[in-house]
Amino acid sequence: MKKKMLGFLLAMCIAMALVPMAAFAEGNSKTSITTVDELLQFAKAVDQGEYDNKTDAVVSLDADLDLKGVAWTPIGSVFAADGTLQHYFSGKFYGNGHTISNLDFSENYGKTAYPSFGFFSEIYGAEISGLTIQGKVDVSNSGYVYFGAIAGVAADSKISDCVSDVSFTDTDKYINGTVALCGYAINSTIEYCQNKGDFSVMKDTSYFLMGGIAGLAENSTVQYCANTGDMTSWTPHTGGIVGQLYQGSKIINCYSTGKMVPLGHGTTNFGGIAGTVGAGTEIRHCYFAGEMDVSQYTATPPYKRLGGIAGNVSSGSGSPVFENNYFIETENVPACFKYQDAGTEKTLDFMKTEDFFNEITAAGGNYRFNPNGTPVLPAPKYAVSFVVTPAELANVVIKVNGQEVTNPVDLEAGTHTVEVSADNCKVFNSKMTITADTATHTQIVAMTYLPADYTKVDNLPQTGDTSNPALWIALLFVSGSAAVGTGVVTRKKKCNR
Repeated sequence: MKKKMLGFLLAMCIAMALVPMAAFAEGNSKTSITTVDELLQFAKAVDQGEYDNKTDAVVSLDADLDLKGVAWTPIGSVFAADGTLQHYFSGKFYGNGHTISNLDFSENYGKTAYPSFGFFSEIYGAEISGLTIQGKVDVSNSGYVYFGAIAGVAADSKISDCVSDVSFTDTDKYINGTVALCGYAINSTIEYCQNKGDFSVMKDTSYFLMGGIAGLAENSTVQYCANTGDMTSWTPHTGGIVGQLYQGSKIINCYSTGKMVPLGHGTTNFGGIAGTVGAGTEIRHCYFAGEMDVSQYTATPPYKRLGGIAGNVSSGSGSPVFENNYFIETENVPACFKYQDAGTEKTLDFMKTEDFFNEITAAGGNYRFNPNGTPVLPAPKYAVSFVVTPAELANVVIKVNGQEVTNPVDLEAGTHTVEVSADNCKVFNSKMTITADTATHTQIVAMTYLPADYTKVDNLPQTGDTSNPALWIALLFVSGSAAVGTGVVTRKKKCNR
């Protein structure tokens, strides 16, 4: 009986070591936004410099917000007299699939105080994800403005899984700048994003760049993005995805299905995917399947600055790369006047078939078959980290849907079967659901040790009386303290990861 008691106490020590020590957890610093007032407080904090160079800061939008009646001032909009940005957002903003609606940019758009305009004015070293912006912009007679529904300017940043549903209307010629989901992207990545807003610029402008996803992309990558908004434009550079693709930038696996209406006399660059393509840039695995309406286009065929893929190619050393691109068949509209092989003509009916899906994917495109239309983008993937406890386990193997994976692993949104094994532990089996909500991107797996074999404990030689209650209490206290210590260390390791 005394030996059985010893075995029981040892089992209790092991069990205590496996109990999560929530009281000792170290949580990441995070700002949660659930009301309009909290959003405005966050904007004020950015404008005061509290998020400058704070790349580890986390801000989470945890509710849909309606900004009706709020004259929007972009977040990070403190500029010096010479136009130099003073403060900006530089952390992680997780939209978690929520929508900010009725955002009216019109009142403050074009004011000299805001040369960069959008939900964010400018972001540096930031990550913006899972955010939908819905609203409108009605402008005329403004100065040069980088406008982007998500961000006017994004530098060294990443924008992912965001949606712009902002309409842009201009009826005056005195307007310059950009309009897009992101106005100007430099050294940045934009992926899994979509523009639904319609853009209309009805007069000839001196310098303006219009794109569904980016107005101007410099040394940046736009991938897995789509535009479904219509564009009626007389701007110098208009593209379904990017207005001007510049300095080594890339458009990969994107499509546009919005109606394109070029205006003017053929002096502007207008393309189904990109308006102007620079030297050393790339457009791969893209397609344009929107209507190209040239009824108001007064240029004389052959159109030298209008294309189903690219409107024009700027001069410079190095040729752009075009690969596996397709565009809708339209009379007198080539893939690109300067690069006739920039894309392949197809009928809209063919683009809606499985044969077209097979053709674009066989050559490297990554799309999902759509039985009701043209191919659609693949589901977004999220970096999912598995935190397996206790931390000291040996030979941990993680399988997702039957396949061994590295940790972290990129997973599509949805429900996945997860299996985890480790030495001396029961195999963990469960289904885990991954969504746009960042709370699902860290999965904690608590392993359970196999039942202990107490045979050797029972066969230990008796060395004396072990019935001293004080001795047992002391042993239990020491063991419990060790377990708590283990819990603290484990949690710290989790947080550090």
